[in-house]
Amino acid sequence: MNKWTKLFMVSVLAVASLLTITSCNTSNTSNKPNKTVKTNTATIKVGYTPLKTAGSTRNVVATGKYALYTKPGTVKGAKLVASKSKMAKFASYTHADADYYYGSLRNHAYKGSTYYFRAYGYKVTNTGSVYYRVVTMNGKYRGYVYGGKKVGSFAGGVKKAMTTQPTTIPAIYKDHVVGVATPGVIWNYPPYTQYKTKRLAQKSDFIGSTIPSKSEFKVTKAVKRTREQDTYYYLKSQKSSVPSGWVSAMRILSYFEIQ
Repeated sequence: MNKWTKLFMVSVLAVASLLTITSCNTSNTSNKPNKTVKTNTATIKVGYTPLKTAGSTRNVVATGKYALYTKPGTVKGAKLVASKSKMAKFASYTHADADYYYGSLRNHAYKGSTYYFRAYGYKVTNTGSVYYRVVTMNGKYRGYVYGGKKVGSFAGGVKKAMTTQPTTIPAIYKDHVVGVATPGVIWNYPPYTQYKTKRLAQKSDFIGSTIPSKSEFKVTKAVKRTREQDTYYYLKSQKSSVPSGWVSAMRILSYFEIQ
């Protein structure tokens, strides 16, 4: 057997060995099960059910532990409305945030009373998970968030919120007539501490003012907004043609000061 014959045979054997190894690997790979891709597999056991307790008892705040979805998050077809990180922004309000509001009379993005939630319904999955239907107080974000395993208790992605705190009426206003200063606004609730906050009337130096200049009111209640820590007084109108409502303490004067 000459030199070239030997080299040819060695090459043939090497190629054959390579083909055998490749064949074995292909066979082994084809026998391995495919990696399972996780999908949303929960189903709805209890369909949408409205919550019927008083709205103020259903004010909640995000915890930042769960995201907000168009459907219960483990159900097929659920789409993201607000990520966990965004929900965490809604959840927190620091002293620095309050100081910023105090200095500018506005909040940082995704901060403040406007980003409390109102829970108004729920669904339950086949795993027993309760998902609450919630909406931010400003109406911008709406969806389902995981709320624990018991209907009526708020856990997981939300917890109960006290949006206001009681405070005292100053002696200067007690049992005295007061007025609203420009540009005061009368609200149905202290702004965004309840869902569907709206302006009832406004004092303005321009056309469109809906509070007559010499309107008389009496202060009957006082609260502080929990987050912003600003005070609002409930003004009882002394005329049926002018609405009663909540006004910022910054816009209230003794009646003689507005003459």
